[in-house]
Amino acid sequence: MFSSSPIALLLAYRYWILFPLALVEGPVVSIIAGLLVSHGIFALVPAYIIILLGDALPDSIYYVIGRLSHRGNFLKRYGHRFGVTEHRLAAMEYLWQHHTAKSVMLSKWAYGLSTVLLISAGLVRLPYRKYFSYVVPLAMAQSAVMLAIGYYFGSSYQIISRYIEGAGWIVAAGVVIFLIIYFVATQYAKKAFLRETK
Repeated sequence: MFSSSPIALLLAYRYWILFPLALVEGPVVSIIAGLLVSHGIFALVPAYIIILLGDALPDSIYYVIGRLSHRGNFLKRYGHRFGVTEHRLAAMEYLWQHHTAKSVMLSKWAYGLSTVLLISAGLVRLPYRKYFSYVVPLAMAQSAVMLAIGYYFGSSYQIISRYIEGAGWIVAAGVVIFLIIYFVATQYAKKAFLRETK
């Protein structure tokens, strides 16, 4: 069952590779880690802490990049690449200052725009304490949910495999369906954020 490359890496290097993988692709790695927790390969608490750090640390780095950048220079150098204009950045500033929770959620789930949106929080000088107070609880909840989903699918595999020969395919189909739903939700968040900042 554990033959695909991310899982093989996790089996070989365990916690040492979990953090870098969580930095790169948090949700998918969180689900895989949950599956490995259900099989006793990872312990729940260390896996959760590593996944949480892998989710929250990049958000802080993106904020700092924005905070250390000059607004005009950033727009001149990168604005055209991401479709960020002064008008759109002003709209983002309003959203960050007045609807921080909504902005954090949309930023983290707007697949493909997440990095630039999180950088924009620093660019518009949102206070770090305010930013962090929304990012961390969301990262905690998201990490817990993704681990739980992986754990559920891993446990389901153990139970189903006793009765059905193709249980791996059923569990894999469940994971694929969840990932499709996750992708659709992130695309919706991306479009919603773009609508909000027009």
